[in-house]
Amino acid sequence: MELSTNGLNLIKSFEGVRLTAYKAVSTEEHWTIGYGHYGADVREGQTITKAQADKFLKADVARFESAVNSNVKVALNQNQFDALVSFTYNCGEGALKRSTLLELLNQGKYIEAADQFDLWNKSGGKVLNGLVKRRAKEKALFLTGLPQAKKAEVTSAKTYKLTSGKSAYVSAADAKSQKNKKGAVKAGTYYVFNEFQGMINLTSKKGVAGSWIDPNEDNQEYYVIKSGDTLTKVAKKYKTTVASIKALNPSIKNVNLIYANQKIRVK
Repeated sequence: MELSTNGLNLIKSFEGVRLTAYKAVSTEEHWTIGYGHYGADVREGQTITKAQADKFLKADVARFESAVNSNVKVALNQNQFDALVSFTYNCGEGALKRSTLLELLNQGKYIEAADQFDLWNKSGGKVLNGLVKRRAKEKALFLTGLPQAKKAEVTSAKTYKLTSGKSAYVSAADAKSQKNKKGAVKAGTYYVFNEFQGMINLTSKKGVAGSWIDPNEDNQEYYVIKSGDTLTKVAKKYKTTVASIKALNPSIKNVNLIYANQKIRVK
């Protein structure tokens, strides 16, 4: 199999392109350049052109395609292959070969293998936010179109009840620990944290479907201006400031120039 355009774009989106050699973590043995090209052939202070970066990328992708093709013994769809090439591009062939991810995959345990992506989030012994996000994207891609994924979606969902008397936005970590740390959900509200989707379902009654929200996205809130409104009144209503509302709405140049039915962002 070969990497698709979607898979290549995933790699590019996380690697970015840098034309001067660098070390993402000071403890790394070798230097990195281009689209994450890493190895003894990269020297400190080295610079390359964009064309050279593309050449490195093409050669590296071919190497990691080969690593996945030669080590995986079960059938893969294109999404799974792309996710594994991205993983191997970032972590290396050795990591793939010795991984529990590969072991489980070759046993036909696709769902269990997908869960292993989450564990590869460290560099230099430290958890890096960029790696957490990359593994989440690769895992989601790996599960896309997988028949077993629907079953996993149901069985991994858990229901919690918020106990704090305050309102707050719920994060994934809060959901797992049953805490209500920083978000807009009232105490007594039930919600389901779905590990497969990374989403939270809000509802007023246990077992009754509500609306899904993504805890990784900003909780944006809008207001439609009514006749007689001023930004001062709107700011007071939402317990914010006129300056904050202006910052969220670049189109508002003058606080006195708002009009009825104008939709503005307030949070």
